[in-house]
Amino acid sequence: MSAHGSSLEPRQRVPAVARVRRAVATALDGRAVLTPGETVVVACSGGPDSTAMLDALARLAPPRRLALHVAHVDHGLRDGSAAEAAQVAAAAAKRGLPFTALAADVASRGSSLQDRARDARRAALGGLAHSVGATAIALAHTADDQAETVLMRALTGATPRALAAMADRTGLLARPLLRVWREDVVAYCVALGLVTLDDPSNADPRFLRSRVRHELIPALEAVFPAARRRLCVLADRQRRLIDP
Repeated sequence: MSAHGSSLEPRQRVPAVARVRRAVATALDGRAVLTPGETVVVACSGGPDSTAMLDALARLAPPRRLALHVAHVDHGLRDGSAAEAAQVAAAAAKRGLPFTALAADVASRGSSLQDRARDARRAALGGLAHSVGATAIALAHTADDQAETVLMRALTGATPRALAAMADRTGLLARPLLRVWREDVVAYCVALGLVTLDDPSNADPRFLRSRVRHELIPALEAVFPAARRRLCVLADRQRRLIDP
C-alpha cells in the first residue's frame, strides 16, 4: 500500500464530513447496525473506507456507549504489512482506542485467493472479538461493494438469497457504511486530512472484483447512469422478500 493525501476547497469540507457522519449515525440509530452499549471490534486496513469508518465511529461512539477496539489484519500476502499496521495503530492511539495487530492464516488451497483471505480475516477478527468480549465486528463495506457483489452474483447464477448480498448486520458482522458511496468516503478522508493507504490489489485485473469495479460497472453506468443504485435496490428488495 502507498500513503496519500490531498485537499478539498474549504466550502466542500463540511458537507463531505456531514454526509458520512449523518449516514453512519442513521445506520446506528435508525437501523440498529450497532446498538448502545456494545463492544465493537473495528476492522481497519488503513484504506479510505475503513479509515473513514474508524473516525466516524470514534466520533459517534461516546453518546451511544460504544466501546471500540481497533484491529488490523495482516494476511501475509504483501511486503510492508508492518508499516500498514503501525499506521492503523497510530490512528487508534490518536483517538484513545485500544489496538490489536492480527495475523491471518490464509489457506494455500481452495477457492479464490480473495475468498480465502476474507475467510482467514474473519476468523482472526472473530477470535479477537471473543477474547475482548465484543458483540460486533464493524466492517467497512460501502454501497459500491454492495453493487459489485450483486452484479457478480447475478452473472454467476446466484440464488435469490445470494442476490440479497450483504446485510447491514448479520450476527457479529456490522456494516455502518453499507449505504455510503465510496466517493463520499474518499471525500470525507480528504476533508479531514486523514492519511490513508492504497491497496494495489484493488486495481489488479487478476481479481474478478477489480475488473468488475474498474471495467464492468463504469461500462454499465455509461448506459444506465443509476446502475450502482439499482443494484443496491435489488439487494434490498431481495432481502425483504426473503426475510419480510
